[in-house]
Amino acid sequence: MSKFQLILLTVFGFFIIVAVMVFAIYRGAGSVQATVTVWGSIANNDFDTFLNNAGFSQDKTLTISYVEKSVESLEADFTEALAAGSGPDIIILSQDKFWKNKNKLIAIPYSSLGEKDFKDTFVQAGEVFLTAEGIYALPISIDPMVLYYNRDLLSTAGIAKPLSFWDEIYKQTLNLSKRDAAGNLIKSAVAMGETKNIDHFKDILSLLFLQAGTPITAIVGSELRSTLTDNFNLPINPAGSALDFYAEFANPTKTYHSWNRTMPEAQTRFTSGDLAYYLGFASEVTALRGKSPTLNFSVASVPQSRVAGRAITFAHIEGMAISRGSKNPTAAFLAVSKIILPENASLLSQILGLPPVRRDLLGVRPTDSIFPVFYDAALQSKVWLDPDDEGTDQIFRDMIDTITSGRARTSEIVNKASEKLDNLINK
Repeated sequence: MSKFQLILLTVFGFFIIVAVMVFAIYRGAGSVQATVTVWGSIANNDFDTFLNNAGFSQDKTLTISYVEKSVESLEADFTEALAAGSGPDIIILSQDKFWKNKNKLIAIPYSSLGEKDFKDTFVQAGEVFLTAEGIYALPISIDPMVLYYNRDLLSTAGIAKPLSFWDEIYKQTLNLSKRDAAGNLIKSAVAMGETKNIDHFKDILSLLFLQAGTPITAIVGSELRSTLTDNFNLPINPAGSALDFYAEFANPTKTYHSWNRTMPEAQTRFTSGDLAYYLGFASEVTALRGKSPTLNFSVASVPQSRVAGRAITFAHIEGMAISRGSKNPTAAFLAVSKIILPENASLLSQILGLPPVRRDLLGVRPTDSIFPVFYDAALQSKVWLDPDDEGTDQIFRDMIDTITSGRARTSEIVNKASEKLDNLINK
């Protein structure tokens, strides 16, 4: 065991010792001293496999009961359960569900788990759960955005390696996008520019915003606010530049026109062999293989900005948070502390088919052709504080649809979106 792991075990071991001491006070009949209920959208089979293989089913001091909820119903069910005086001890929330549910959660104070210890343990994307009051969730999984590419289409076009920087797409599009005699796109370089048939439009635009230099939202004083109109000492508004870039590929007047709303959904077009580059998530690799077993594809890091100064991708990250409705928050913290120990975090990442959220585990490189890219992406991931995922989905959709239709100038669109975002925050 490394010195780094020993330090982390010491930090979390303190909480486990305290929790066990508290459990002794509540010791009752039978051998089980505490039961903790966890709600999340992870598949029952996967989480039960994790609990069994990690030895939780043999633990006589702590019983963890997991309840799978759909992504669509998790938040509403949690709210209803709290109102009824029931619900889970722990809820697994994604970063875009965290902020609007923050008042339903218990923060771990920094006096118990230091901010530096947290940052030394988890990937940077997990810092979305850090606030002035304390730590609202401990990361359990991360699903970073990566670039899937069709090796055959690139080879046919004489392209030796996939995109490294976004500005390379202009030249490559001339060789990758193909039209029939009627001028219809039959092959596409990249799926960007629309909302209707790009499931990840909000994620891709978030990626471009973050790479351009805007965090989208930020805590100013004690308040969350939009940063879309901020220039950050740059000559032009970075959010506007990112929005223009995204929309360009749906503009039929551009030589690098690559996408339109009449096409099938982006993932489907990629698995059919008609899309060279697909911006998706690490979790999609199994689905891509399943949809098209003969597709000759590989994966790379997402393209970067040449002026950003660091590699950035976007991710979905989930954290385990202690519910305000928990009847035994000490037991809940014990469960969370055990789940994120190195051996357990490693096991869970293997079961989920995702890179681990712990830095020490990401330092041990896989040897296959896919997961090293996922590991790099996990370390490079950034996220943003989303005040309301459904509301911001509509704001992003309106931005894209307005600019592609030409109904307003970019600056007007960004100003309106920022105003809507602030209204959503203050709702």
